[in-house]
Amino acid sequence: MDDWNTHPLKGEFFHVRCCAHILNLVVNDGLKDLHDNINKIRDAVRYVRGSSGRKDKFTMCVKDCRLQDTSVIPLDVPTRWNSTYLMLESALKFQKPFKRLAERDVEFAKMKGGVPKSEDWDNARVFVRFLKVFYDVTLKVSGSLFVTSSQYFHEYCMVLKTLNTWAGSLDPLLGGMVVKMKAKHDKYWGSLKNINMMIFIAVVLDPRYKLRFVEWSFANLYDKNDVDYLSGKVKDTFNSMFNSYKNAVGNGQSQSTTQSASERENIELADVDNSFAMEFDKDMSMSDNMNTNEVDSYFKEALEKKTHSFDILNWWKVNSSKYPTLALIAKDVLAMPVSTVASESAFSTGGRVLNNYRSSLSPKTVEALVCAQNWFRSGHLSSDIEELLEEFEKLEQEMEPSTQPIQDESSDAE
Repeated sequence: MDDWNTHPLKGEFFHVRCCAHILNLVVNDGLKDLHDNINKIRDAVRYVRGSSGRKDKFTMCVKDCRLQDTSVIPLDVPTRWNSTYLMLESALKFQKPFKRLAERDVEFAKMKGGVPKSEDWDNARVFVRFLKVFYDVTLKVSGSLFVTSSQYFHEYCMVLKTLNTWAGSLDPLLGGMVVKMKAKHDKYWGSLKNINMMIFIAVVLDPRYKLRFVEWSFANLYDKNDVDYLSGKVKDTFNSMFNSYKNAVGNGQSQSTTQSASERENIELADVDNSFAMEFDKDMSMSDNMNTNEVDSYFKEALEKKTHSFDILNWWKVNSSKYPTLALIAKDVLAMPVSTVASESAFSTGGRVLNNYRSSLSPKTVEALVCAQNWFRSGHLSSDIEELLEEFEKLEQEMEPSTQPIQDESSDAE
């Protein structure tokens, strides 16, 4: 943007922190106390996945325990807590088969670090139940096919309430973990003055909640002084945005009015009466709009019913004639992503598109491949198709090293 003065509120709330990254930092601080328990379960999963023979032994143990679930336990990436959560969630279903494998497989029983004990499984179970809140929140705020800005404040309240509730846990392991997570949370979101107001404005623009939900949430999460400060700041910011957008719309209307005045010079004398009456209607409608405050009218209306089929973008599209200025604000605010995860993950596949054996693609071709892959994966794929895609990628990686020697042999033959 060339001139920040033309931006609403001069770009004061233009920068929004990536909420998924902050959640990642919060959870990683809590994971530090659980590394010993997690490592034992991770080593057990890694051992089972180490060879086809071990998988067969483990499968027999699963059948002996009469478990219906035959899914493969995913191995996590230690630097990504969400993959650790998925690994533990899946491994907990196979606690009995792991115990039986330790009785039958001597090598597994003597594994370095030891096999997971009952205490390790109990800690993992508590950890998974607690971490599910953060995993679900991350999925919701990192979406790219639906509006996330108006939903994030709900998830923020859920995270804060969870941390405050579990901070008083009698479990020493969980209590210590939550204390560290709460400290990291307060580092980024503890200061109310540093919270971007757009997070709250997006909720105000949701006709199912409006300002009432924001004020009610403040009253249940903060002290009275903080509630008064936040409520006042949200109202002031919302009114300032409305006035800024209204002035921008007014300037556009004045230009169109000037243009219509020049056009009226060419109107024939026979249509003078009709044109004069039309100008009267325009002036009266503009006067009515000036006397009626859109903000007050919007807040006075009853809240919309909360249904799964409710489409907030379509609601503002339908009501844009009733609230023209607020609709412009909603168009900008609701388009705001609260996470950069979706865009980063879309382009993190560049390493699989360009490699040592395929590095001559043009920039346009690379862009087309990355975008097409992202669009294709964004659809609702069946699990069979996803598994085939993963198998295809593994097969492609296995075939790449053998490409160079074949070329060398052909060149020698020539």
